[in-house]
Amino acid sequence: MKTIKLTFCLFIFVSCTSQTSQNNTSSIKEEETNIEKNSINTVYIFENDTIRQTVELSLCNEKEIAFKLISQNKQRKQESKIEGIAKNKGGDIELDEDAEGNAYPVNEYIYEKECWLAFRIDRDTKTKMRINEADCDLHNLYCPFASVDFLVKR
Repeated sequence: MKTIKLTFCLFIFVSCTSQTSQNNTSSIKEEETNIEKNSINTVYIFENDTIRQTVELSLCNEKEIAFKLISQNKQRKQESKIEGIAKNKGGDIELDEDAEGNAYPVNEYIYEKECWLAFRIDRDTKTKMRINEADCDLHNLYCPFASVDFLVKR
């Protein structure tokens, strides 16, 4: 009887470890899929005589984007950088206005770690974005993270 119980327990243990191994394999496949998604970047740029702002975005999933924001002051030859994961705010549709006063819907992604950033991306065409910033001591005053004007998809 002990032999049967021991065999049965061994059988359960082996099948559980086999299931865990299959779960780990599916987790690894999901991570690889996310890495592939993250490797597809969208780049938005604003540039004038003084400032160049560049944002690289990668889709992590439906609710999150990975970003890298670089703000450069060309005259002072200074730069500020920040990167992280921003989460979709959700809720009601937000609206922004262009220079002519035309309203357009945006998807807003919020980053709240070292400072507060809001990436407001044109929902329909995804060709332009604005960045709002608050409580951020990370950047040089001459290299702001908040957008000076629209950043345009390159």
